Amino acid sequence: MSFRFTIGKKIGTGFGVLIVFIIVVFGATFLAVNNGIETFEENDKTSNQLIHVLTPSKEHVIALKSLTVESRQLAAQWVNDQSRNDVDHKMRFKEIINKEIPATLEKLEDISIKWTDKQDLELFSVLKDQYITLFENYTQMMNYLPNISSYDDAINVFFARELVDQNGVGEDMTDLFKNLDFLEESVVSKQEDALALVRSSSVESRTKFQSLQFYWWLGGLLIIFAVFIAVFTTNTIVKPVNNLREVLLSLGKGIFPKQKIDIRNDEIGDMSSAVVDLVDGMKKTTHFAEEVGQSNFNSPYQPLSNEDVLGHALLKMRDELAETERILEQKVKERTEEVVRQRDENERQRLKLEDLYKAVTASIRYAKRLQNSILPPKEVINSICPDSFVLYKPKDIVSGDFYWFEKTENANYFAAVDCTGHGVPGAFMSLVGANGLNTSIREHNATQPAEILDHLNKFVNESLNKSREENQIRDGMDIALCSIDYDKMELVYAGANNPLYIIRDGEFVIIKADKFAIGSFDPGTKKYNQHNVKLQKGDVIYLFSDGYADQFGGERGKKFLYNRFRQHLLSVHKEEMSQQKKYLQKTMFEWQGSFEQVDDILVVGVRI
Repeated sequence: MSFRFTIGKKIGTGFGVLIVFIIVVFGATFLAVNNGIETFEENDKTSNQLIHVLTPSKEHVIALKSLTVESRQLAAQWVNDQSRNDVDHKMRFKEIINKEIPATLEKLEDISIKWTDKQDLELFSVLKDQYITLFENYTQMMNYLPNISSYDDAINVFFARELVDQNGVGEDMTDLFKNLDFLEESVVSKQEDALALVRSSSVESRTKFQSLQFYWWLGGLLIIFAVFIAVFTTNTIVKPVNNLREVLLSLGKGIFPKQKIDIRNDEIGDMSSAVVDLVDGMKKTTHFAEEVGQSNFNSPYQPLSNEDVLGHALLKMRDELAETERILEQKVKERTEEVVRQRDENERQRLKLEDLYKAVTASIRYAKRLQNSILPPKEVINSICPDSFVLYKPKDIVSGDFYWFEKTENANYFAAVDCTGHGVPGAFMSLVGANGLNTSIREHNATQPAEILDHLNKFVNESLNKSREENQIRDGMDIALCSIDYDKMELVYAGANNPLYIIRDGEFVIIKADKFAIGSFDPGTKKYNQHNVKLQKGDVIYLFSDGYADQFGGERGKKFLYNRFRQHLLSVHKEEMSQQKKYLQKTMFEWQGSFEQVDDILVVGVRI
C-alpha cells in the first residue's frame, strides 16, 4: 500500500510544529514578563512612598523650620516696637502661631501615620510638646503687651523681653531647632535611599526586559513560519476546495463547468473524481431530458446504476409523458371545439349588450332633453336677472341639480336646487322639484319664498306618497330661493340647507338656511323662515349646491371646501358675470385634475 500524505497529515504536521514553537515562546516570555512585573511592583511601592510620604514630609519640616524662625523674629519685634496690635508684623505673628504653624503640624501629623521609623515618630512627638510650650510663652508675652499703653509699664516690658530672650537664646528654643534638624536629616536620608532604590530597580527592570529581544526574534520567525503554513495550506487545500466549490455552484445553477478538474492522491482527489463522474452523468441526463422534451420518446438512456434514483425517475417520466401527450392531444381537440362554440355564444351576447346599452343611453339622453325642458333658456334668465350667470356641470348625462327662474307681476324669482342623488334618480327628483315650484306660484299663487318652500314640501310629499308608512324614504332636496324687487331694491330669501352669499363692498354677508330639507318632514309640522334684505347697487348674490365645495382634487386629493370657495368668489366678484363663470370653471378644472367628479355642480350669480 503506497503512502498517502493526506489532508489530515498535512494539517497535523504543520500546526503541530507551530504549536511547539508557540509553547516555547510563550513560556519564556511569561517568565521574563513575570519577573519584570515583580520588579515593577516593588519599584511602584517605593515610588509611592517617596511621592506621597517622604517628599511631603521633607517639605512640611522645612516649612515648619522657616515659620518657627519667622515667629521668633516677629516676637522680638513685638516686644521692641511699641505699636497697635493691628500693624502688619503683629498680624503676621498671630497668623503664624494661630494658623500656619498648627496647620503645618497637622499636615505633618497626618503623614506621620505612614512613617515606618519609630525614632522619627518619637522625635515628632517631642516636637509637638515643644511647640505647645513655645505657643504658651508666645501667648504669655502677648498678654504682657496687649496694647500700646501696656508698653509704658516697665515691668510688663521686662517680663515680655525675658520670654523673648529666653526663646531666642534659651535652651528650649535651641532644642526645638535641633529636633527639627534631626527630623529633616532623617527624612532627607530616607528620601535619598528611596531614590537610589528606584533607580536600581529601573535599571534591573530594563535589563530583564532587554533579555526579551531574543524571544522577539523568535516570535518574528514564528510569524514567518505561520505565514508559510498558511500559504502551504491555501495552495494544497483551500485553493483546490474553492475550485470544487465553483464547480458545484455552477452545477447548482444548471451550468456545466468548463475548467479541467485535476485528480490528486488525497481526499480532495477523491472528491474531484466524484465530481467528474457527476458532471458526466448530468450531461447524459440533460441530453436525454432534451430528447424527451422534444417528444422523442424512443431516445436511448441507461441509468448510471441500479441505485440511480434520478435515472429511473426519468425513464418513468418518459413513459408517463408519452401517455400524457396522447391524452392532451385528445383533450385539445375537444376543447377547441368547445371554445369555438363558446366564442360564437359570446359574440351573440356582446351584440345583445351593445343593443341594450344603446337603448339605455338613448333613453337617458331623451330624459336629458326632458330635463333640459324644465331649465329656463338664457334669454329667459337675462330677462329676469339681466346681469347674471349660471355655472351648471352635471356629473352624469342627467343631473340632480337644477336652476329655476320665474317672473311675476310682483317679483323676479330664482333658485338653485340640489335633489337627492345624481344621474337618473336625481333627474327624476329635479322634475318633481321644478313642477312643485311652478305649481306653488301658478296654481297656489304663493308669492313669498318661505310660503313657496312650504308648498313645495307638501307637493314633494304628495308626489312621492310619503304619507304612507311603507314609503318612508329619504328622497328630498336642498334649495336656496330668492325673490328680487328691483324697484324697491329688496331681496327676500328662504332656504333649505343651502345658504345665501352676498358680497357687498368687498365683504361677505352670509344668510344661513333652515336645517331641514324639502320632503324630509310632514307638511304642517315645520315652517320655513324667510329673510328680507335691503339691496345696494353693486351687490353680488350667489346661490349654489354643495357639488363645487365637495369636489376632491389638488395635490393631496382633498375637498375644495367652502372657505376656499368664498375666497375665490371674493377675488373675482368685481369682474363681469361671464368672466366670473369662466374663472370658476377654470379653477374647478385645475383643482379636479385627474380626479373623478363626485357630484353635480351648480353656481348661480346675480349682480344688482
